[in-house]
Amino acid sequence: MSSSFLSDVEAFYDLAVKDLALPEGVGEKIKVANATYTTRFGVRLRDRMFTFTGWRSAHSNHQSPAKGGIRYAPNCTVEEVEALAALMTYKCALVGVPYGGSKGALCLDPSDWT
Repeated sequence: MSSSFLSDVEAFYDLAVKDLALPEGVGEKIKVANATYTTRFGVRLRDRMFTFTGWRSAHSNHQSPAKGGIRYAPNCTVEEVEALAALMTYKCALVGVPYGGSKGALCLDPSDWT
């Protein structure tokens, strides 16, 4: 069975919280993204239409706004976006930054575009 970045992040999360006395269901709620959106949009460039796919995951907005940038890469996936959003949530919480975690990605090679 192949492991994904998201399953690795979730496994480390499970290890970190296994001995905490969290109320029932809270640990699972913290682990999963609140919302993940997929977008596909067309743009006319270079005399033709290009369709791009992207995602935005809001892992946590318990502290608003949610912090997280946009990744531009031809091989990004929705699972990667959710994993990076979760890591942003945990990072902000651990260092005391009052933001939730989010991340976005757009499937394209930035070197193909000016």
